[in-house]
Amino acid sequence: MNKNPLEWFVFGMSVLLILALLGYLSVKAFHYEHTPPDLKIKLLPEKDRPGQNIHKVELVNMGEQTAENVIVEVSLMQQGQEVDKAELRFPLAPKESVQEAWITFKKPKQPDQKMSVHILGYNKP
Repeated sequence: MNKNPLEWFVFGMSVLLILALLGYLSVKAFHYEHTPPDLKIKLLPEKDRPGQNIHKVELVNMGEQTAENVIVEVSLMQQGQEVDKAELRFPLAPKESVQEAWITFKKPKQPDQKMSVHILGYNKP
């Protein structure tokens, strides 16, 4: 019984795909780095709300481990003085993920305002 060339092609592609997957998994298994959570914060002002001091906060975990109960403190600075403070809690930050939240300050938005961000702590689950 002769096989159709299309059947041989599909068979060959399937074998290549399986071999590539096995190769990828074996490389990942031998070169896995057990690094702790690498947390970074991005602050982005909300442009749709003029006059309101609302900012989007992105927590990026670039590490190989999950972080749990991440506490972030954001301070609003004007003319070198801290005028307001907000605190965020992220229940879970899986490895290589981005979490989003929003903060609102009581003080109105000023052109000379700056923000200071500090990660207060986290747990490893």
